[in-house]
Amino acid sequence: MKRSNLNISLLAGLLFLLMATGCTKDFLQKPKGGAVTVDTIFHTKDQARFAVARMYSWCVRSYLPQGSTDVPRPEILTDALYIITPGYDWTNAGINAPSFKKGNMGANSNVDYGWGAGRDGEVTGGAFGWHYKGIRQANLVFKNIDMVVDADQGWKDDVKGQAIFCRALQHYELFRHYGGIPILSTALAGDGNINIPRRSVQSVVDSVVKWCDQAAGLLPATRVSSEYGMITRLAALALKSRMLLYAASPLYNTPDNMKSVISAARYGDQRDTVLCYPTYDKERWKKAYEAAWDVIQNSNAAGVAIYNTNKPDTDIGTDNYAGLGDYEAVWNVYANKELILVSTRNQDGWDWGANLTAWGKYLSSKVGAWEWGAKNNMPIEFMQLYEKRDGTKFTLPASGNDLPVDIRNFNLDPRFYQTVAYDGMFFRSASGGKYGTIPFYKAGDGFTEGALSKSDVGPDGYALDVYKFVARVDNGSWDHFAWPVFRLAEFYLSYAEALNEYNNGPNADAYKYLNEIRKRAGMPDKSGLDYQGFQAAVQNERTIELAYEGHRYNDLLRWMKAHIVLNTELRGIATTAKKGADGSLKRSWGIVPFMTQVFPVKYYYLPFISSEVSKKYLGDGVSWNGQNPGW
Repeated sequence: MKRSNLNISLLAGLLFLLMATGCTKDFLQKPKGGAVTVDTIFHTKDQARFAVARMYSWCVRSYLPQGSTDVPRPEILTDALYIITPGYDWTNAGINAPSFKKGNMGANSNVDYGWGAGRDGEVTGGAFGWHYKGIRQANLVFKNIDMVVDADQGWKDDVKGQAIFCRALQHYELFRHYGGIPILSTALAGDGNINIPRRSVQSVVDSVVKWCDQAAGLLPATRVSSEYGMITRLAALALKSRMLLYAASPLYNTPDNMKSVISAARYGDQRDTVLCYPTYDKERWKKAYEAAWDVIQNSNAAGVAIYNTNKPDTDIGTDNYAGLGDYEAVWNVYANKELILVSTRNQDGWDWGANLTAWGKYLSSKVGAWEWGAKNNMPIEFMQLYEKRDGTKFTLPASGNDLPVDIRNFNLDPRFYQTVAYDGMFFRSASGGKYGTIPFYKAGDGFTEGALSKSDVGPDGYALDVYKFVARVDNGSWDHFAWPVFRLAEFYLSYAEALNEYNNGPNADAYKYLNEIRKRAGMPDKSGLDYQGFQAAVQNERTIELAYEGHRYNDLLRWMKAHIVLNTELRGIATTAKKGADGSLKRSWGIVPFMTQVFPVKYYYLPFISSEVSKKYLGDGVSWNGQNPGW
């Protein structure tokens, strides 16, 4: 498929235009003494495309590690990832992860980083406001696109659909962090001031759903290959589905028997409408499964389907596409049929220019950049969420004599082996095309430490490194990765989850769509479960299938399990060189502590940055400043 990569071709022209006019602070604000105005930008189709490209750049983001601001994988906030602290705190300071994980997050150091602080060379005043820059850009595009003189109405309506979707997507991003937020459907002045009070959860959800329906009515079902990465009708349905799933979940749609758990993160009065619905309503789960079903039903017309060639396992030692298992292929094969919407942000090259996108590969893993990378350790608490191949629960033994042999003999879910690089595994590094077994081990028994055991804090021997979205095929090229904003597997699992919740137990359809995902992975079907058993099964399946794709943090929040799962000690596996009977190098291993993670209940809703709270527009302007409880 030809790669158009909207963000590459158009942003290059946009940057030229911005440099020529000097209006880098606000693209659509007329510069003093300048000639570039809204009228000129939206005069012709070619000029208007620059505004559309910037809208995509600000609104349709990637969660790949990125930029010069040390923003790692979002899973650093969860039980799925550990990067050595304090020795490697510099690698995740851009998301304020060090203070978050220790329970010390403050209002001005929250973990909402928008699309990355310092984007396009500018310094942020807090990611909250930067979401609204994206919303403003979308609203300006929507408002002014009819001014284009050389485009037909069909093209204009298509762009309007994209703009409405982008507006909805950034409202969703704000909602998942803060709860009820100011709703903006028109473009405000470009002075950085919002001055609109928070709205209720119901108002935000209803607005996003309405906009998704409007966008779906304007957008095409499919795109030609030269428009890959642009929003489609199915993407609008997907966003609607995700929003309604969140809205039906306990954090927002709280059952009476769970209200005491979250009371420390609620006001206890009428203001709680900005945090949740006033009462629980099971019918919200019906809306959620109907919306997920709409995605599934419309996928065929969009050319979207589960990627399944009946190859569940990646061939040991493979470094090419042909050897990939289907799960690994989903995030390696560019433009594959399972992807509904992707961010092509990283497709503008891994460079050391103004945006330092090359830094992302060094934050992605140790094996991704070999000696220079930051190890993305998988805690064993997350490892043990992977079932054994026969579908039974896995518990890691306390120690072993030969890690690579033991890891294979554990015979885990094939998705584990397609996600995690372990000490002694064969791996083709993207850095310099290196081949070989991964040397994570510490020195021992006459052997010096492995080259990849070393870090800024000395040899550690940590043995599991997440390599999902790390280049190791296609001659180590990173160009085949496009971040999956939505892929179809998510909505199979959303449908199954919502059906179980609405019916107080699984029906045939719930099993069907859960087991379709398990079948692709090479795992046995689930059957014979009651409501709680199926709930646990589908939640775990979502955790494994969508691992490291930006879902874990908000899933734990919406299920109201974060205060349980994230108040725990995280542990890892460490290996040490050992001489075998034949004199060969073996890797003995044991369980070691990483850190104790802390999650106060008030973390369920992020705090608004102090500079915005002090303006007093978020609340009633009198007795309530709009800040979330506990902050």
